[in-house]
Amino acid sequence: MGNGHIRAAGALEACAEEKYPHLKVTNVNVKDYMPFIYKKMFHDLYLYFANNCPFAWSFIYYNTDKPYPETVLGRFFLWFRRRIRKRMIREVLKYNPDYIICSHFLPAEILNEYKAQNDFKVPVSVIVTDFSLHWVYINTVLDNYFVNCTEVKNLLISRGVEDTRIHITGCPVFPEFTREYPRDEVITLRRKNGFDADTPIFLVMMGGNGVGKMTSLCEILLKRFPEYGVIAMSGANPKKIQALQALEKDYPGRLLPVPFTDEVAQYLAMSDIIVTKPGGISTSECIAMEKPMVIINPIPGQEERNVDYLIERGIITKAHCEESLQYREVLPSSDRLKFIAEQLKNISLPNAGYDILEIALKE
Repeated sequence: MGNGHIRAAGALEACAEEKYPHLKVTNVNVKDYMPFIYKKMFHDLYLYFANNCPFAWSFIYYNTDKPYPETVLGRFFLWFRRRIRKRMIREVLKYNPDYIICSHFLPAEILNEYKAQNDFKVPVSVIVTDFSLHWVYINTVLDNYFVNCTEVKNLLISRGVEDTRIHITGCPVFPEFTREYPRDEVITLRRKNGFDADTPIFLVMMGGNGVGKMTSLCEILLKRFPEYGVIAMSGANPKKIQALQALEKDYPGRLLPVPFTDEVAQYLAMSDIIVTKPGGISTSECIAMEKPMVIINPIPGQEERNVDYLIERGIITKAHCEESLQYREVLPSSDRLKFIAEQLKNISLPNAGYDILEIALKE
């Protein structure tokens, strides 16, 4: 599924390998069992909307945020789900699992329906990766919900989910996001990547697919803040990395383009301020490492709702678009940074992966 959901599943697997090496963990991506045309519809269409016409995604999101199948779109997604159900269930049963944890709503929906209609006793739970809730996560027979915050728990309860089935664990992050990075290690990382030890650094993250106008965003930051370096993570987007490499020639020693990487935690550790999309996983990783964030270009729907939560907690600055970074108050004052640091400590749940596994193993 989406890169964030894949990262959540991978983080849970990594936590299991570290703390429970005796467990056999199988990480399954439901997209692998979709016919080609369904993959294009479900994944690529979302990316197209996110990049080119977010208003269309907003229409889909809010018109499906109600019980199925009350709307035309709801009936379509019900039809879509049933087209891929048979193959996915067959693959799941082949593994003969003792416990199933879903990091995306689609397999959770399919397994919920299967449990409701069959004598399937294997516990099935779902991780709600955002700081908000959509109706697609409401399933009648799932065993547990793992959520980021009290707001999501209360929404689940108001929509009929039993209190005892909801656990505020946070969203799982890889173990490297949960440890301390000493100052000398940070300095070593900075020098290894071409920065001076004391250079303040922006880290720009736009998701695994590198959505948004990343090159112009980086250029704005480099021009407005000449004392700062910029690390730009382009994700799996070769056009973005090429454009950033061309821009790097104009700012030698200040811009570091980074293609898709598994070393996100190291780049976070090196950085002072994170400029990012407000996806549930990326913000959870920043919160786990207690990094202040500038949120840019939230996609209508789940990202807008994530922003609402983060603003209420006072831990982000919001920029509506790349150009607004030319005049927005991006750099927090020292007092503001202290407040953000306190708030990040209060809401950070870096051990979510381990806590989820502990709850599952008690079942």
